[in-house]
Amino acid sequence: MLYFAYGMNTNRYEMRSRCPQAISQGHARLLDACFRFSTHADILECDGSAVDGVLWDITDDCLTALDQLEGYPFYYGRREFEVEHGDEIKTAIAYYMQPGKSDSPPNRHYLNVLIEGYTEHGAPLDQIEHALAYSLEFP
Repeated sequence: MLYFAYGMNTNRYEMRSRCPQAISQGHARLLDACFRFSTHADILECDGSAVDGVLWDITDDCLTALDQLEGYPFYYGRREFEVEHGDEIKTAIAYYMQPGKSDSPPNRHYLNVLIEGYTEHGAPLDQIEHALAYSLEFP
């Protein structure tokens, strides 16, 4: 199954530690979504926008490990989304934060893990920079 990561699971080391069977498919874009920080990375529905991240091919065991990590279904929910990968549209699972959490910046370690993951996969850093600036300006 396909999984779209936009937070710390973009990082190869982080994914290898919890999902050793996961295979990176590289940079992808989640359609009709916006990126934000609420201490951790989050996505919101946002027509006409896209979120950069990484597409992974994962196993059922990986999904179980990710569910545990993400606090599913209480902290993060998950569902299928449309993802642009190269010149194809694919369906992938992605996690989204449950409602009620406000914008707030991540800690430095978490931010560094994201930057490393995006850089490893050739994903642009713009959305991280914008979300960080917004979370610092409007806590």
